[in-house]
Amino acid sequence: MRKFRFSLTFAILASLSCLLIFTWLLLSLISFKTSEKDLLTQKSEEGRLLLSAFLHLLPESPEMGVEPVVAHRFATRLASENFFRGILVLDRNGKEFYRITDATKADARLLQVLKTGKAAASISGNGLVLSQYAPIRKGDAILGAARLTLSLAPEYARLSRTRTIFLSYFLLDFLLLLVFGSYLLSRCIVLPMRQLLAVTGKIADGDLSCRVPVPGGQEIAELAEAFNGMLAALRKKRDEVDDHIRSLEHINNELKVARQETIRTEKMASVGLLAAGTAHEIGTPLAAIIGYAGILRDEVRNDPEKTDYLTRIEAEAGRIDRIIRSLLDYARPSRGDWEEVDMLEVLQGTIDMLDGQGILKNISVSLSAGEPVPLLTADRQELHQVFTNLIINARDAMPNAGTLTIRVSVDGQGAGGSIEQPEKVVRGRRKSDFRGAFVSAINPLSEIKFLRVDVSDTGSGIAQENLERIFDPFFTTKEPGKGTGLGLAVTARIVDSLGGRITVESFPENGTTFTVWLPVPVEK
Repeated sequence: MRKFRFSLTFAILASLSCLLIFTWLLLSLISFKTSEKDLLTQKSEEGRLLLSAFLHLLPESPEMGVEPVVAHRFATRLASENFFRGILVLDRNGKEFYRITDATKADARLLQVLKTGKAAASISGNGLVLSQYAPIRKGDAILGAARLTLSLAPEYARLSRTRTIFLSYFLLDFLLLLVFGSYLLSRCIVLPMRQLLAVTGKIADGDLSCRVPVPGGQEIAELAEAFNGMLAALRKKRDEVDDHIRSLEHINNELKVARQETIRTEKMASVGLLAAGTAHEIGTPLAAIIGYAGILRDEVRNDPEKTDYLTRIEAEAGRIDRIIRSLLDYARPSRGDWEEVDMLEVLQGTIDMLDGQGILKNISVSLSAGEPVPLLTADRQELHQVFTNLIINARDAMPNAGTLTIRVSVDGQGAGGSIEQPEKVVRGRRKSDFRGAFVSAINPLSEIKFLRVDVSDTGSGIAQENLERIFDPFFTTKEPGKGTGLGLAVTARIVDSLGGRITVESFPENGTTFTVWLPVPVEK
C-alpha cells in the first residue's frame, strides 16, 4: 500500500502558517502586555493628578469641619464620568472627613499612607479598580489622607477592541499570505517540480529527447540545468551504445554471411572434388560400357529380348552420365562468356524447346511482361538451364494438367508487396535471405534495379518442412529414379553467380511460385 504523503505546497504553507501563528501569539502577548502596562501607568498618573487637584481644592484644615465646597463641586463633576468610582478623605485622627460615591471603608493602605505620609497606588484583585492614595500635608505635618478610586473597565474594553481589530487584520493578512504564497509556491517550486516529474516519467518510458524548462529561482534553474545536462549525457551514451550495437549487429551479419558462404564454398569444393574424382574414376569405364553396349546391340539386333536389355543398360548408363554432368555443373564456376541477353527471348526459346519435346503436354503456358524489359548481361546457356529446371519442376508439380504462368517485370524495390499474404510461406536461397542477406547484399535503394521473373504453377504446393531444404544438393521429393536433387541446387548456384537471388513462395494446396531476381544496372 502506498504511503500517504502531503503535497509540497501543503507542507510548506502549513509550516509557514504554524510559524506565523506562533509569531503572532508571541507578538500579541508582548504587545498586549506592553499596552496594558502603559495604559495602567497612564491611568495611574491620571488618577494621581486628579487626586492632587482634588486635594488642592480642600480647605487647609480638614479637621475643623469646614465644608469643602469647591472640592465637592470638582468631585461632583468627576462623578459624572463613567470611570470615576469615588473619593474618601480621612483627617489626621483617621476619621472620615469627606466621601462621595465611595461605599467602601478605609483600607489598610489608606491608614498606612496617613501614618507614613507616602503616596501609593494599588489595583484590586480582579484588576478592574485602580486606587490612588495621597497624604494631606501642611508643611511637615500630616493633616489627613485621601483615596481616589477609578474604574479600569473602559480601558480593558478599549484593549479588547484593539485585540479584536488586531486579530481581524492578522486573519486578513494570513489569508492573503496563504493565497499569494500558494500561487508563488506553485509557480516557483511546485510547477517546476511537476515538470521535472513528468520528464522523469518520459525518461522511464525510454524517451530521452525531452528537455526540462528552466523557470523559477536560481536553485530550481540550476537543478533543471543539471537535469538537462544529465539527459544530454544519457542521450550521448545511448547513441554510443546504439552505434556499438549496430556495429556489432553488422559485424555479426557479415560473419553469418561469411560463414554461410564458407560452408557453401566448402560444400561446392567437396562436391567438385567428388565430381572430378567420380568423372575420372567412373567416366572412362562408363564410356566403355556404353560403347560395348552399342556394339552388342548391332550383333543382337534380331533378338528383341537382348536388344531390350542393352537398351536398358544404355539408358541407365546415360542416367549415370547425366548425374556426373550435374555434379560438375553444380561445382564448377561460371564460364564467364556473358553477353547481352533478351530475357523474353530466352524464356520463349526455353518454352518452345520443352514444348517440342512434349514435356509441357496438357500444361497451359502464359508468358507476359508488365513493362519494357531491359537487356540483361548474362550467360545465355546458363539462363536456359535455370528456367528449364524451374519449368520442368513446375510440370512435375502438375501431373494432371494445370497452368504455368511466367511473368517478367522490373522491380527496383527488392522484395515487392506480394509476400505480405499470411497464408503462404516464403523461403530464399539462403537463411533469412528475404529479410536479411538479400536486402543487405543487394540494396534495393542503390543504383541497381532487378529483373524479376516469376514462375508460378497451380500444383499442390511444397510442404513447409521441405522448403527449408529444396536448394540443398541431392534433396528431392520425387520418386527414386525420377530426380537427382541437383536441379534446384544448380539453378541457385547459377543465379548466385549472376549476382542475383532466387526465392520460393508456396501456397499450401494452391501452387508454388519461384522468383528469380537478376540485377540490371541503371543507365546514367
